Amino acid sequence: MNPHLFVFQDFHIHGASAPEWRQRYLQMSPGVMRSTLNEWSTGRMHVFRKWMSERVVQQGSLPCGQLCFALLGNDAVAGMRVQGREFGAGHLLILRGGQEFEIQRPAGVELLSVTFSAEAFSEFLDASPDAGNARRALAAAVVRPDAAALDALRERVRAQLGSRSAEAPADFMRAVREVLARGGDVPRQRTSSGAAASLVKECQHIALTEIREQPLRIEELCSRLRTSRRTLQNSFRQVTGASPVVYLRNLRLNAVRRRLMSTTGAELSVSHAAMDGGFEHLGHFAGSYKALFGETPSRTVRLASPPIDRGD
Repeated sequence: MNPHLFVFQDFHIHGASAPEWRQRYLQMSPGVMRSTLNEWSTGRMHVFRKWMSERVVQQGSLPCGQLCFALLGNDAVAGMRVQGREFGAGHLLILRGGQEFEIQRPAGVELLSVTFSAEAFSEFLDASPDAGNARRALAAAVVRPDAAALDALRERVRAQLGSRSAEAPADFMRAVREVLARGGDVPRQRTSSGAAASLVKECQHIALTEIREQPLRIEELCSRLRTSRRTLQNSFRQVTGASPVVYLRNLRLNAVRRRLMSTTGAELSVSHAAMDGGFEHLGHFAGSYKALFGETPSRTVRLASPPIDRGD
């Protein structure tokens, strides 16, 4: 297929555009979102570029049997994290089929990627001389390879997305092998950074699994997680760029928005969706919702109601 460019005006719709990846995007910074997806697929290879205007939490799972290599298109991005690990312009992300992932994406991040059949890439390495370093690098989730090789892969992806003719998958595999083989040391994660990411993940789990309950106060979270208020605050600032109160409230607002978009007004009213999401004060809920998404809950697009059968 020729390269395709898709423009989205809602993160939830963007996430649903590739159901095989089981993706969802949670908007975390206030504003009317915009996102683009530029992709090329030949059946044996999938190349894409994604850009998003706001900060999001991206969650999903790579389809089984696939192997994905992703890198930043931006020169420098602060606050990007993959699986809780810091991720920068000099890193290469490796995702395997069936593996769940979570990415903290700051506003304006451009992510480039190329995906192959895991079996096809393994066969390519089998036929390649001196592929030992590449295979060792494949065991990691994130590697920091030689900058020149990574830049060459970045430019190859960009060139493919701007071309009307498909480059041979073997050429892309060769470029990825070169990245993996040249220097790919695994970036070490600071102990404090890993602990902060784990703490945020636990709080996120509590907020989403107990969403019908009233939001926990910070003191209650600290007690349950056996941590101090200062540690909790610092962890959220470090990992998410937001306070615990704001971040967890935004998670719940995203959950309410998903419910509204997947139901009709007759099935679920805005007030019931808000209360089910743990928001008792509807006026405060509506104000927070509009501040985050740039529209009131009543303006969010709902499923169309089925036509009424009048027996005519």
